[in-house]
Amino acid sequence: MRRRAKPASAYEERVPATAHDDGTDHRFQATQHRYFAYADDARFRWTTSAPGFADTEDALLAPLLPLVEEPALEIGCGEGNNLVRLTRGGRWIGVDLHLPKVGFAARNVSRARFATADASTLPFRAASFRTVFVRDLLHHLPDPAPVLAEAMRVLESGGRFLLLEPNAANPIVLLQTYLVPAEALGRRSRPAHIESILHGLPLTRVDLQTVEPLPLRRLVLHYRFGLPRLGRVRPARAALAAVEQLARRLLPPSRWAYVRVTAERT
Repeated sequence: MRRRAKPASAYEERVPATAHDDGTDHRFQATQHRYFAYADDARFRWTTSAPGFADTEDALLAPLLPLVEEPALEIGCGEGNNLVRLTRGGRWIGVDLHLPKVGFAARNVSRARFATADASTLPFRAASFRTVFVRDLLHHLPDPAPVLAEAMRVLESGGRFLLLEPNAANPIVLLQTYLVPAEALGRRSRPAHIESILHGLPLTRVDLQTVEPLPLRRLVLHYRFGLPRLGRVRPARAALAAVEQLARRLLPPSRWAYVRVTAERT
């Protein structure tokens, strides 16, 4: 599915400054901290080298590679799972709010540099990067506007803005928002919502697509909730891939699992 968003004019876990009396913000922040504050070695190995699954990550990120111009920045880089695939010339910087994740990424992704930083107050000068990449971050934020504003600030005029966010219209993505409490805000993450939060940013050539029709391997081979050993069994891998290909024909693009946005800064 392709949409042309209107040309614009004019991080982990940031919580609005105003807290509710019922403690909602505190509980949200605590949930996010429990889930994201520590380096997840098992997830890194699963996404980068697990048989039957790592290739799905390769396919998801491959279309972005020709669009990357360095120097480049990933906001909310986590353990460096994406940068393993995106780094080529070594002029990438990954930032994350949590020091354990940044330390893990620095040890495991040698072609990039890393910094601990709040995504809403990045420690970089304006127009420092030719590419800014954000994946699976905005749906964790009650208000993504400050992070997006920072992304625009550090991105050069004419630079590339690349975004990947889950689409809660997909049944597997929606299921994850119930299995993982830290993913609860992801239920609002749909193409129309993403289009709305990007509206008004200084972006042009905005191209919004939905990709990855039914990520069955993300569920069945999941390193915590699934049976990752099945990824080593060739018939099992083939069966899962066949079902995913069938879903490409049967599932409407509006319900595919990821929303991918590419744009240029005006």
